[in-house]
Amino acid sequence: MDRNFLQQLEQVPNRYGDDALLVLQRRTEEGAKRRFRRLNKAVKYRLAKEFEWIRATNTAKLFLFWADAVASIKRITYPYDCSAQNCSLVSYCLGITEVDPLSAGGYFERCLSGDRRLLPVLFIEVPKGRCKEVWGLLEEDWKTFIEIEENAARPDLPAEAAAAFFARRQSYGDKEILRRAAASLGSDASAQPPETLMDLTERIVYRRCPELKDRESWFLYQEDVIGALVAAGLSCGEAEGMRRAFAKKNRVEINFYRDILLQRARAAGRSAEETKAVLSAFERDTMFTVCRAAYVAMAQYLYMETCLKG
Repeated sequence: MDRNFLQQLEQVPNRYGDDALLVLQRRTEEGAKRRFRRLNKAVKYRLAKEFEWIRATNTAKLFLFWADAVASIKRITYPYDCSAQNCSLVSYCLGITEVDPLSAGGYFERCLSGDRRLLPVLFIEVPKGRCKEVWGLLEEDWKTFIEIEENAARPDLPAEAAAAFFARRQSYGDKEILRRAAASLGSDASAQPPETLMDLTERIVYRRCPELKDRESWFLYQEDVIGALVAAGLSCGEAEGMRRAFAKKNRVEINFYRDILLQRARAAGRSAEETKAVLSAFERDTMFTVCRAAYVAMAQYLYMETCLKG
């Protein structure tokens, strides 16, 4: 792991000492049963994979810290998590996020991988006027690793009502709620009403980033870029590293991952010219992609707000 990552990790509060990993496993198992009732192969495999990285990076205390911080905030308001934790199934089981990364296509490597140079920050938004009150709930040594902003668009709904809503294993399939949620965005009245949560998610993307709507692009979501790079021969961690390098226009890192991909392409019998052409398209499109898991979170919260407002 990177030295800066390790130095930051040393400063993360640890209430659980040497038992942090055992506590995290127990709490994750309990949360998984609440979320899914019965754990299928996909859930078991994903949790096992995430715990491999958590063990390797010694970050059990980090996930417990996030969970404790979010649980404290939920006592008075329901925080909107718009950070990389949306891509972690462990985070979902712990209640750090309400986004199921299996259904949203989120890659854990967006949250944590061996290539990370800094700890992922827990970035959340709260309703306008609640920031000072929320900070007052948190211990002083927690505040280095959390960013909290007020957003006037976030509904100041009763924390108990929001918690009860998300606890009901939502399907987000009520067409009338989806229609009213889309209408609240001020969408074009002639547009087709959303049929699914992903339709509503896309509506929010184009509302917030209208410049993306008329672009000819292979990809809208960053997760799909990662999936395509994995299909081309990179690991998930390498694919996320290359996506970030594209986004930052870091030629050194881009060339590093390009060399890896070219070597694997040759080993698989694919031509270097074909691989270079695909990489050029990835690089061009990645500048105009957004995180699907973050926008799924926005859609879920909008659905909740619409539902609770009746």
